[in-house]
Amino acid sequence: MKKFLFACLFCIGLGWALFNFKGLATQGTYDTLVLDFREDVPMAQIDRTLQEMVDRYNVAPQLNSEFSGGDRLYVIRGDRLLLDRLRKSDIADLTEYIEPNYTYGLPEPIGENALSSAGSTVKVNPTLKGPNDPMYSKQWNLQNIDVESAWQETQGEGITVAVIDTGVSQVPDLKETEFVGGYDFVNDRTAADDDNGHGTHVAGTIAQSTNNGYGVAGIAYQANIMPLKVLGARGGGTTADIAEAIKFAADNKADVINMSLGGGGESFAMKEAIAYARNKGVVIIAAAGNANQNAAGYPARYEGVIGVSATDSAAEKAPYSNFGAGVDIAAPGGNTQNGEAGGILQNTIDGRSGDSVFAAFQGTSMASPHVAGVAALVKASGIESPDEIAELLKQSA
Repeated sequence: MKKFLFACLFCIGLGWALFNFKGLATQGTYDTLVLDFREDVPMAQIDRTLQEMVDRYNVAPQLNSEFSGGDRLYVIRGDRLLLDRLRKSDIADLTEYIEPNYTYGLPEPIGENALSSAGSTVKVNPTLKGPNDPMYSKQWNLQNIDVESAWQETQGEGITVAVIDTGVSQVPDLKETEFVGGYDFVNDRTAADDDNGHGTHVAGTIAQSTNNGYGVAGIAYQANIMPLKVLGARGGGTTADIAEAIKFAADNKADVINMSLGGGGESFAMKEAIAYARNKGVVIIAAAGNANQNAAGYPARYEGVIGVSATDSAAEKAPYSNFGAGVDIAAPGGNTQNGEAGGILQNTIDGRSGDSVFAAFQGTSMASPHVAGVAALVKASGIESPDEIAELLKQSA
């Protein structure tokens, strides 16, 4: 079973990771703060403290979401000055931490080329083996990782992959993909629909409906998708929402988490959520970032997360991809500088019109779901430990 994995990814080994990242830890941006009250503090005391904050600081503390009550996670509007004041106040003694609610987002630039509407036809290479999806011949990325060898063993049956992103829309080429209940942490509702197109594209790489005589293919096409929306239409979200999405995924039996997003600023909420999910056996994967800098961004940089950089169709480092510290593995992310053929092709939505399109994107956002898809195949093969799966992926260099 393990043999097929060695051909399933372009891993970096030590090559790009030998650089140091001293001085490259970027500071994040924020306009809200997070307060996590200790579990041993009585709720009556927390209520008094919240009212005190209203009176003293003219803020309106709110639970971050409907799931925040158990964690006692509150969010307020605030800047660096208020953060310093709160940390020096007696309120800090009642909390696990008070920290910035950093803004994370899509690792720009993505680069996209809409190819066709869902009903268009594409010339197929008649000599190419593989599934009967008519655009499969354009998916050099799946051919580069030799996913067909993996499909002889498993297609990801019984595995759930949480896509923490802009949401997922059930476009035509996801109609046969199985979905499990997710959540929209941006709008606080059950339906985690995509209003950007990024998350749907990512989900397609992982589990696009395959062998359905339509469109394109996905890596672990028998896996389930759990859509968790933490980024809005413009691609921005907060660490509090992302952290809660990670815990939601772990509590609802996700096997793999993909986060094709990033930002600056280290967050206790994120570190705690990642450790929580890892302790429940979840494999966590994140995009390294698209700044061509010598270090991954967050959340790829957190301990317990597999950070993914991007390669082009020639299996070379993509020119935009971050590298070095915090990067564990590389996978196809595409390069559309010379046209759509170099991108990663999936069925998604046009973020402006909502129409279904087949689009070629580039970015570490596209590389990360390749690793998530392969991780789903590995888990479906019977390997359970996140550490063992991560090590197996890294050893496939």
